[in-house]
Amino acid sequence: MPGARVGLAVGLALSAVAAAIVLSSSPPVLAGTNGVIPVPYPPLTSVPGGGGGCQADEAVPGGTSAVRLSLEASAGPRVSVAVWVGGRAIARGVSAQGWLGRVVTVPIVPLVRTVHHATVCFSFAGAEERVSLLGVRTPPRSAARSSTRTLPGRIAVEYLRPGSSSWWSLAPSVARRMGLGRAWAGTWVAAMVALLMATGIVLASWLTLRESR
Repeated sequence: MPGARVGLAVGLALSAVAAAIVLSSSPPVLAGTNGVIPVPYPPLTSVPGGGGGCQADEAVPGGTSAVRLSLEASAGPRVSVAVWVGGRAIARGVSAQGWLGRVVTVPIVPLVRTVHHATVCFSFAGAEERVSLLGVRTPPRSAARSSTRTLPGRIAVEYLRPGSSSWWSLAPSVARRMGLGRAWAGTWVAAMVALLMATGIVLASWLTLRESR
């Protein structure tokens, strides 16, 4: 059936184009942190899915295009972030809902210059689950605050900016890291995974073409 062959060819071509676009992009890199190393257990506190908080005395590096907060949830709510300086919000952003793990990355409008003594505020929406805040305990005067109280400490915050290297240029180092810590270590591990994936695509395409005759 010519239609099946055309559909297969179009699908493979679109997949190749999408992969090339993704691999040509630059992954974000760390621009700076607030120096807080989060303690995963016990968390500082937990707040309702509709809660939030603010943390003052943050230095946000110039070029920052995303803020990574140390939060924990099994199906995280939507997270909104705003960077305030002198009573004015200079950057805002919102994450997607449903994130997992102990961090959430929120894209913001890139900052042109470094700002000091900024206040980073965050709020949650779209889920009923409580969110754990991860960080370290501090005196109340330097701790983060929720809308109703002073929290037990400061949460860990990282600031990301666009990288200068594409995924293509990082492929050798990624392959090398994939081969570490295994019974048979080496960059060939990544090559084997890529070969198996390519083999699966070829076999699936061949079966599709054979069944369409």
